[in-house]
Amino acid sequence: MRAQNNTKKILVVDDSEMVRNFHSYIIKMFGYQVETAENGAVAMEKLLGEDYHLIVTDINMPIMDGYEMIKNIHDQKIAIPIIIISTEDEHKPGITGVNPEEDIYLVKPTNPEKLLSTIKMIL
Repeated sequence: MRAQNNTKKILVVDDSEMVRNFHSYIIKMFGYQVETAENGAVAMEKLLGEDYHLIVTDINMPIMDGYEMIKNIHDQKIAIPIIIISTEDEHKPGITGVNPEEDIYLVKPTNPEKLLSTIKMIL
């Protein structure tokens, strides 16, 4: 894959600094702007203050987990695509807030090419 000049802004949410940095590095290499948040609460603050084109989020995080964050995003009618990346094998049906028709679920560790192709498909 080749780097592109792109002004799309992506919010990466994960409690692991190593994972945030890894995903950010991959995404930035292809010309996207990236900001990060260490949990859903910080992400919600950022979402209310800035415009993003996509969220890449973990599920298991302290303070506000990914499921609660996604529920808040949908409840507040914030229209933004979400890629969920989790160590859990798959999305659990019936989890409040997650919309399987809109939200994309990937399993950690995520292949960088799979992440980038998913982002490209969405944006």
